[in-house]
Amino acid sequence: MFREIKSKYVYMMETPEVVRVTMLLNLIDAVLQQWTVEKSEQVDRATFEKVYIFAIAWSMGGLFETDDRVKFHKEILEKAAGPNLPQISAQKQISEKETIFDYCIDVETKQW
Repeated sequence: MFREIKSKYVYMMETPEVVRVTMLLNLIDAVLQQWTVEKSEQVDRATFEKVYIFAIAWSMGGLFETDDRVKFHKEILEKAAGPNLPQISAQKQISEKETIFDYCIDVETKQW
């Protein structure tokens, strides 16, 4: 996965793979703690998938230039198609270059 990403995209700052994996795990842990620790709630599969997609986007693509973020967003849409992605209209994707990087998961509603 890392080699594929590195061959397709340009990072603004080079980071070792271990840093990106650590960031992925830290993001998952931090977001899940909002429910599991602070609210003592169980997280359902759909919410966990949203958290995982959010963490993948930021840990692997957070250091991309804007154009590469758009490309990475499209790749995420292809690989993780489904209801667990933010619903972004084609118009917003084209005109405003809106991507998954413009969204986060609401703690109360568990929606994007």
